[in-house]
Amino acid sequence: MGQSRSMVTLLLVLFLEILVQAQIATTETTTEFIFRGFKGNQSEIQIVGDSTIKPNGLLRLTDRHSNVVGTAFYNKPVRLLDSNSTVRSFSTCFVFVIIPSSSNNGGFGFTFTLSPTPNRTDAEPAQYMGLLNEGNDGNPSNHVFAVEFDTVQGFKDGKNRIGNHIGLNFNSLSSDVQEPVAYYNNEGKKEEFQLMGEPVQVLVDYDGPTKTLNLTIYPTRLGSKPIIPLISRQVPKLSDIVQEDMFVGFTAATGRDQSSAHYVMGWSFSSGGEPPLAEPLNLTELPRAPPNTAKKGKYNPQVLSLIVALSGVTLILLALLFFFVIYKKRLQQGEILEDWEIDHPHRFRYKDLHAATDGFKENRIIGTGGFGTVFRGSI
Repeated sequence: MGQSRSMVTLLLVLFLEILVQAQIATTETTTEFIFRGFKGNQSEIQIVGDSTIKPNGLLRLTDRHSNVVGTAFYNKPVRLLDSNSTVRSFSTCFVFVIIPSSSNNGGFGFTFTLSPTPNRTDAEPAQYMGLLNEGNDGNPSNHVFAVEFDTVQGFKDGKNRIGNHIGLNFNSLSSDVQEPVAYYNNEGKKEEFQLMGEPVQVLVDYDGPTKTLNLTIYPTRLGSKPIIPLISRQVPKLSDIVQEDMFVGFTAATGRDQSSAHYVMGWSFSSGGEPPLAEPLNLTELPRAPPNTAKKGKYNPQVLSLIVALSGVTLILLALLFFFVIYKKRLQQGEILEDWEIDHPHRFRYKDLHAATDGFKENRIIGTGGFGTVFRGSI
């Protein structure tokens, strides 16, 4: 009897130990947080470069100075690989706003990033968005996945143009998947809108078992999340990128002639649940969006030069047309000699005859014939 009780007690102890270890394992492999603004949460966000938390709770990644970089990462690593090396499901939601320096001159954009480190050492500004640099762009050893929100088009082609797209990037700033910024309305039609100038909400959900990533983006003025995601596709490349522990956060950058202030108003994240679901963000519970102080857009210097050149050419053509018309009119007013007049006496102009006869006075009449009255004149 005593042995039976001892056995039962041992089994209970083992069972409790298993429960405790399972709870510890679950706690260690599950990450959940929500920031309705970042005031008072400075210790949980690791910021580098131009990033700062404003007194009102906004997380500003960059201001509108030229060639600056800013990053902000959750300060604890997130377990994103299961024991069988499968990427775990995760979900994130955030609200951001981009304020350009002028209405048609913003840059360069920002990213939501999974990174093996919160320190993006040697990351460059402009087209590299504070995430990578010219030397390591495309390197498989980067182990970075990024959702880019790009306001400048023309990566590596040397021609920076106004952009407005979303990309899925794997170890590079060259996007494997790229879509114009848009959402699907209630009728299932795609409605495009601008990244810059107003608060925008993003939801990214990754399902580990199916390796499917869903991304939804929409202006917060809509009031509710669209049913259909903008991007929904399998991303098997993520398995080659994600390491056991990763850091989640944001990177942003400005360029030499194109710059914007990039703000994150709120952020939630969840991983490890079945399925994980990041808490939704209510705009009324977040810090107020910064005012859109973008200056009224000016003409692009190239466009202005083209306008001036075309105006000059038009003026020259008008002047030539004017002189041509005057010249033609004068030719029409002059006498046109016939062949028989070239080597013989020819006709006189009417005004010369009028003057020679004193206005065809009667005392100048010398006769009348079949062709009319004949006057005497002095030339």
